[in-house]
Amino acid sequence: MYRSIRILAGLTIGAVTAALAVASPASAKPVYTHGTDLRAESCTAHANYPKGGVPDRTWAIHRTHNPKRPPVGVRYTRGSYAMVLDHTNAGETHWVFVARSCLKDPYAYSGTTRLGNLRAVGGSGAVKAVPTSAAHQGKRRVKTIHLTSVGTLRSAPQSFAIGNLRGGDRFEITTATCGHHSAKAWILGYAPAAGRWGYVEALHLPACR
Repeated sequence: MYRSIRILAGLTIGAVTAALAVASPASAKPVYTHGTDLRAESCTAHANYPKGGVPDRTWAIHRTHNPKRPPVGVRYTRGSYAMVLDHTNAGETHWVFVARSCLKDPYAYSGTTRLGNLRAVGGSGAVKAVPTSAAHQGKRRVKTIHLTSVGTLRSAPQSFAIGNLRGGDRFEITTATCGHHSAKAWILGYAPAAGRWGYVEALHLPACR
């Protein structure tokens, strides 16, 4: 009888341990953005980080007046701006820069921990530094090609959004020809309209298809 109780207790503890393991935070998917409302009825969205010599392409994002559906989600902060995901689909692209002064909670988070400037949750769930431009040491701008549709500029393939380009924008690549790639391939180049190096999907670059 005593041995049966010990076996039953062992099975019960094992079941509880297994259940806790399944429900542990380690198995949860990373949360990349933090939803927040706007301080005003509308805020200006910038397709690229505002800087001298770069066209300031803007539109308005409006409040949703619904706490369960915040208009934007903060991905990371950069100085006085935040890169946010526009849940309202107000403009030509989903990832935009908004002045932090226009956001009720203008910070990025990892769980409940507030993150500092240019820090964000990466694909593995770990907090990473956000590059403001793609690594390009030793690279030269060799040939200019053009986008034919709106594309997001990334710090690395499938990595952080750092800007946006539209059809007709120049993209200066590092080789004499772009070659032939799948639509999902990421191409490195310099984007004058964003004022930085980055990766764009070949989908938007006919010269690379």
